[in-house]
Amino acid sequence: FMSRLIVWGELRSDNVIAENADDNEKKIHQVNILPANADCSWEAFYKTINYCNTVLKYAPDVVNQDPDFTKSKCHVKEAEAMAIRALCYFYLVRTFRNVPLTLEAIISDQQPVHIAQSSPEAILEKITADLLQAEEWAMNEYPTAKESKGRMTKDAIRALLADVYLWRGNYEKCIEYCDKLIDATVMSDSRNSGLDEKLPKYDLEKRYISEYLFYRGNSSESIFELQFSTETTNKQVETLYGKNNTMGKLTASTFCVETQIVFPETDERKKDFILTTKSNAGEYMIFKYLGYRNLTFYSFRSTPANWIFYRITDIMLMKSEALVQLNRSENDLRMALTYVNKTYMRANSTLIPADSLAFDNYSNVPEMEKLVVLERQRELMFEGKRWFDLVRLSERKGNTIDLVGYVLNKYTSNISTISSKLGVMNALYLPVYAEELKVNPLLKQNPYYDSSSNIIKN
Repeated sequence: FMSRLIVWGELRSDNVIAENADDNEKKIHQVNILPANADCSWEAFYKTINYCNTVLKYAPDVVNQDPDFTKSKCHVKEAEAMAIRALCYFYLVRTFRNVPLTLEAIISDQQPVHIAQSSPEAILEKITADLLQAEEWAMNEYPTAKESKGRMTKDAIRALLADVYLWRGNYEKCIEYCDKLIDATVMSDSRNSGLDEKLPKYDLEKRYISEYLFYRGNSSESIFELQFSTETTNKQVETLYGKNNTMGKLTASTFCVETQIVFPETDERKKDFILTTKSNAGEYMIFKYLGYRNLTFYSFRSTPANWIFYRITDIMLMKSEALVQLNRSENDLRMALTYVNKTYMRANSTLIPADSLAFDNYSNVPEMEKLVVLERQRELMFEGKRWFDLVRLSERKGNTIDLVGYVLNKYTSNISTISSKLGVMNALYLPVYAEELKVNPLLKQNPYYDSSSNIIKN
């Protein structure tokens, strides 16, 4: 599951290169993808979906058998299962487009398992409805930060809903759900005044976010993250991004590191996210999850950090994107820039005098749209977001021109071939894995890969 989050969300983007990778990853990186590529397997996601379906099937029965397991407690468990299932389907739709929608637990070999694909619209409609129900039933928070940020709370569900609404182009609802998180406050007992005061529930870490946000984990900025420990380590981050100053399969693209197009010279995020001081033959280590940076040194963790699905800066930039697309007045663009500046200035706050992105330079929709796309790249780099951001941009525009322009920056060879392949909308989605086609006669291959799939179905 973790491997797919990275491979599907980052590998084809302009953030990473795959010179050290296995053949499967290299072929995806070079946009030379065939249905036999094992990284196209969705098995881990459907396994997780079936766990959720099993909980949803049996949990109500427990209410009748265990007097301590009340209906309200059951709803909490159902909310978590529905939300995790929705998260899985959201990844599947963004990666494959048409996928099977199964809501029944597979618990017996006698059950029919051949399910045809549903349209992305039908799946997104279903998960939206499930998430709205889950929001009603879910817990606000749990006793510890680790539980509150590692389980599907109301806020985790709201973050996912904002993302789904943004993908669907429902910008008003996206903003509504972003605001539920941005405007969230908690009561804090002020020891100085003796009075309770409202504080932001989610607050930006000030500097060195590799330490406070990732290295330590469960920070005030985080909304929902996958918890790891020394006993349950994030092995796929070690494999794909590296460990203890040893390169992983994927490295940061030289375009992101060696030009100032992505990171200005003053931007601290490049130092937090990428180990540029010790490179091997121009290879740059992805450092974001592997340790923390101080003023004078880098320190590695014994195990990689948690995997963060959503944090408040992501939500702010979702709202910026939605505001730009609505463009109801100049105020929408100004508000979009305000949120971009929150993340930009956090990373560039050492400038003297302090500078910010000026509205006069981004006072129209095309320029502001480019700025939001760029700021999401800078802020969320290597977090499994970039490829989906570019696909969402392409779906909105109905073509891949902008996506191709961004992605080609990382390539030094086969540029015309890669450009031609990525010029087709269906090519942005992965093929149905060959082994799945063999066992499920109802599946249909993504048309872009149909001629190359020569699959004999059992």
